Amino acid sequence: MSTFISRNLTSLVILLSIALGFLLPDIGLIWKSYLAFLLALLMFFAALSIEPKDITESFRSIHLVALALFMVFVFTPALALPAKLLFSSPIVFAGITLAFCAPSAIATAFWTKVFKGDVAFALVISVLANLLSIITMPLTMLIATGQNVTVDFRWMILNLAEVILVPITAAFTLKRAKRFNWKRVTGFGSKIELVILIMLIWASIAQGASLIRSNLWEFAWLNTYMIATLAIAFATAYLLGKRSGHKRAVTMGIAACVKNAALALVIGVTLYGSEILPPLIANLIGQNLLIVPLQLLVKEK
Repeated sequence: MSTFISRNLTSLVILLSIALGFLLPDIGLIWKSYLAFLLALLMFFAALSIEPKDITESFRSIHLVALALFMVFVFTPALALPAKLLFSSPIVFAGITLAFCAPSAIATAFWTKVFKGDVAFALVISVLANLLSIITMPLTMLIATGQNVTVDFRWMILNLAEVILVPITAAFTLKRAKRFNWKRVTGFGSKIELVILIMLIWASIAQGASLIRSNLWEFAWLNTYMIATLAIAFATAYLLGKRSGHKRAVTMGIAACVKNAALALVIGVTLYGSEILPPLIANLIGQNLLIVPLQLLVKEK
């Protein structure tokens, strides 16, 4: 039993987090205001596994970075188009489009680490994608839905500094202290990362738990669509990046399907109100549930 749990711990944590989001939403909302801090901690522990030179090396593969950004901003958002025919509600289509045109999540680096991919490469894609989303998200939403979406440039920069720049700088600075056994710290940090993951998923789902429970059948169909389309995005990005090796390929796959759900939630609720929560929450659940079978199918080569 203990062997089964240890081998499938991350998958079990994902399932537990989703269940808690629906069963105990009031508790999850307690730390909703601290999600940025939790993401920063997640980034700090991920950064402990890389060196500054790794980031520089990733920038040299500019063609691969460009291909990854194409997957994030063109291919994955295009997968939202069939939703216009499959779902009668315009707000559901708007929510799916918003979820898919969002940049790669800050947690991309964490999941890349879990899949033993290229963490530095994931970090480069995530930062560039979030910066470019200031332009790409409004443009995609305008083309697909006719809705003007405004992304606050100053808020985005401050958010990136808070959850990426500061924790990475702190990690690189502290790693210079030779007297510490950073391998041991990184190992301990893996346990903390799982706790943070629980809190992030729990609080995010809690925001729309009551609304989702009122129409479970539609939400189940939404999740099926999300998981299927995100799986296509992962598989396509992985195959395109395979020539550059497994680590880069799996990193591209994760960047294409693990979207910045927090950003989509903020923009969506601001523009449309709570009605848009079901597709946005379905996106969050879908991309996390997709991780479960991917861990079984994608092996480090």
